[in-house]
Amino acid sequence: MINKTKRLMISRSVKIPRKTFFWGASPRPGKHNRKDSMALLTALRDYLKIGDKEREITRILVNGLVKVDGKIVKDRRYPVGFMDLITIDQVGKSFRVLYDRKGGLVLGEESKDNSDKKLMKVMDKSTIKGGKIQLSFHDGQIVVSDNKEVKPGDVALVTIPGKKIQEVMKLQPGNKVFLTGGSHAGNVATIKKIEIKESSHKNLIHFEEGYSTITDYAFVVGGAKYSYEIPKIGGVAVYE
Repeated sequence: MINKTKRLMISRSVKIPRKTFFWGASPRPGKHNRKDSMALLTALRDYLKIGDKEREITRILVNGLVKVDGKIVKDRRYPVGFMDLITIDQVGKSFRVLYDRKGGLVLGEESKDNSDKKLMKVMDKSTIKGGKIQLSFHDGQIVVSDNKEVKPGDVALVTIPGKKIQEVMKLQPGNKVFLTGGSHAGNVATIKKIEIKESSHKNLIHFEEGYSTITDYAFVVGGAKYSYEIPKIGGVAVYE
């Protein structure tokens, strides 16, 4: 099993110096695609700089001082990706994993109001024994629900770590989405129209802002009842 890799070979979505050090942490295979995730060690050492040595970060993790989505994580190679919430008890702060305008992974300090919540995009839906609905989300998590109106592409607002669904935001005209890829990554836009393709091509979303993208890149962040406020990056609102 590979524990580390050359920094030059780490996914370009991970924003770390490439030539300062030779080795970098390799995220463990898990809930996020390796291309779109980073090791927890990288997030704590290279992004948040709560320690400058791997040994320091390991000690902090082993002491149970770091949580991901409300659960204590002690594995320094644990993969974190889009919309995961990293909480550091030592400083009493939480940080949300997001994408910047260039499609790179960044960490934004989360507000107290949202420090016990997470947005999760529905990727698949199936019916299980008892007529319950099983929902598979973008981060690999699975939730069983009674809500039969939820469809792939919708985004659920859930509590963490309990994963109780509080609200479902539909992928539909009028709602706001955060774009996770393409030439408009990092933008927040309002859906004007969804163009359904009958061939093998991806469905398209047209926005009121005057551009379009495929539905794969659309992550709903605002509906009629709830609108998620994207955290600032380094104290600056880069998504406005």
